[in-house]
Amino acid sequence: MFPECVKCIVNQAEQLLQRNSVDKDQANEVVLDLLRFMAGGEDEAKAAPALPAYMNNLLNDRFRIDTALKNECRLINDHLLHLEEIIRDDISGSTRPAQKALQYSLAGNSIMNYLNPLDVTEDALKTAAAQMPVIDDSDRLFAQVKNARTVLFIGDKAGETVTDKLLMEQLRHPRMYYAVRQKGVLYEATVDDAYQAGIDKVARVIGIPGDIKSFSEVPEDTEAGKIYREADVIVSKGEHNFWRLHQEGKRDIFFLVSVNCQVVSKLLHVRKGRTVVMHQEQYRQRTAAREKRSAPKHRSNDAVQRQTTCTQNVFPGPRF
Repeated sequence: MFPECVKCIVNQAEQLLQRNSVDKDQANEVVLDLLRFMAGGEDEAKAAPALPAYMNNLLNDRFRIDTALKNECRLINDHLLHLEEIIRDDISGSTRPAQKALQYSLAGNSIMNYLNPLDVTEDALKTAAAQMPVIDDSDRLFAQVKNARTVLFIGDKAGETVTDKLLMEQLRHPRMYYAVRQKGVLYEATVDDAYQAGIDKVARVIGIPGDIKSFSEVPEDTEAGKIYREADVIVSKGEHNFWRLHQEGKRDIFFLVSVNCQVVSKLLHVRKGRTVVMHQEQYRQRTAAREKRSAPKHRSNDAVQRQTTCTQNVFPGPRF
């Protein structure tokens, strides 16, 4: 586990507890339990993708917040649906509608508070959608989706399901699948969120079972597991899914990420607040290049001998 993950997960817990008006002493006890769990040794249960599920289960066991979270996600979806036609008109009026829709999908991933006044959210989305990705494999994404037999789009958070739908409208693939959680974990999108956003009009909605740490764990006998293994192109939204997929075997995976996490920022060598559309191959190449630059340099014996000879010739020393 990265040290930054501890601070981030504690901040999320404190914000959730505050929004749900939990007593301060009880809230402090929950935060201490989280810290004890994360300090209790390094294992797969404490990997970054598993932490939100652990926190969700802990808060739900203590305070039964699942209904409150579900209602809040429904409000978030409804908030974005009020802006759907405004965003669609902006996309339609663009010289490159697919690229604009992609940037709106990334903008949806960047908004941290969807329950601001509607005009504030609209301005925030338009400002974020004006930003070009600093790593941009979007042309490759569009070309490979066009030629793919099966496309799997893996959603991230509630609310951005609406901007994901607008992107899929532009991709217009006849065999598009949209995968989200079957059961809610904090603000991660669920099947219910996808249907509320109307994604079933542009893709087949499928549920991801269980608290998975990587998509290779999804059972092959489930629809999500079957589609994940047969998809020609995978579109992965958000940092949560980046964590679950960045170490998968060679696949045509495109990461659509608005960088908010300090650890992801370091892994991608991208400043926080910027966006990326990156094919997995480029991520691997950048990682390999970074590791090569940071690796200690070992000189061969021949190189050492040449330098010694050169030094002896230039500085022959005293002659007796």
